[in-house]
Amino acid sequence: MRYFGLALALLLTAGCDSGGDEADDMESGSLILSVSQMAPLPEDYHLEGWVTTLTSPARSIGKFAIDASGALVDLRGNPIEARRFETDFSLDSAQVMYITIEPPGDADSAPSDTRLMGGLFIDGQVSLSAADFEGIEDELILAAGTYIVDTPTDGPDTNNDSGIWFVNLTGGPPARGLRVAIPIQGWQYQAWTEFDDIAVNMGIITHHSRPDDSSVHSGSQPGYNYPGEDFLINAPPGLIFPLSVEGTRVYVTLEPEPDPDPDPSQFVLFEARVPGEILPGQTHNMANLIDRFPTGTAVVID
Repeated sequence: MRYFGLALALLLTAGCDSGGDEADDMESGSLILSVSQMAPLPEDYHLEGWVTTLTSPARSIGKFAIDASGALVDLRGNPIEARRFETDFSLDSAQVMYITIEPPGDADSAPSDTRLMGGLFIDGQVSLSAADFEGIEDELILAAGTYIVDTPTDGPDTNNDSGIWFVNLTGGPPARGLRVAIPIQGWQYQAWTEFDDIAVNMGIITHHSRPDDSSVHSGSQPGYNYPGEDFLINAPPGLIFPLSVEGTRVYVTLEPEPDPDPDPSQFVLFEARVPGEILPGQTHNMANLIDRFPTGTAVVID
């Protein structure tokens, strides 16, 4: 009888364990989400939140967008009441949360590669950051950028103040001016110079120690073997090249891949203002603006 009782107990115990995923599916959860420093996305791109638990991979908490006032809204533009998201799975064992940028018409149940921010749950709360290893990339905290003003593609001593190159000359020979993690899945770097509020695309940067993908404004002579651009030809509407870069704003953005918008994104990683008086051969530092990227918090309430 003792052995029969033991076998019956084991059978009942096994019957109660229906698997972690099924247990999650039988429950539900709620969390409150806040997002800061975020502007609306272009072209009906939107955001989606994802949570992993002890027993399941990433599952969606829902799609949402940010309106012009910075408020969370659904994809029809209606406010999300109390910023509350309901899930059809338990959040009791939530471990990781992240937010992705999703394309228009997205209807699948898998996250895109373009993670915007993320973090780990601690006691039912999570702080979401782009510079988290669950966000874009934690190494962005240590990223650094420098540039020089030079115009190599029209030969020496000609329009010397009409080009910007991401180069460092402080150690002698030209060295890379961008110290960044390349590539980052779901993202691409793009450089810009702004003349009188007109942003001129300097090209997509695929490697910090190679030219970028554009030389549309440069001359016929070789440039540096690093990202950069001379502003000599093919000026966009409203500008006339050659044009001095004195006093311009130069910056590097992170752009979603694929990129829905030809204009610069809101995600500016490096930024600098070119001095009004340029000294030949001088290396200029750029500010790292990762702390201005969107952040968020989420709190499990049920």
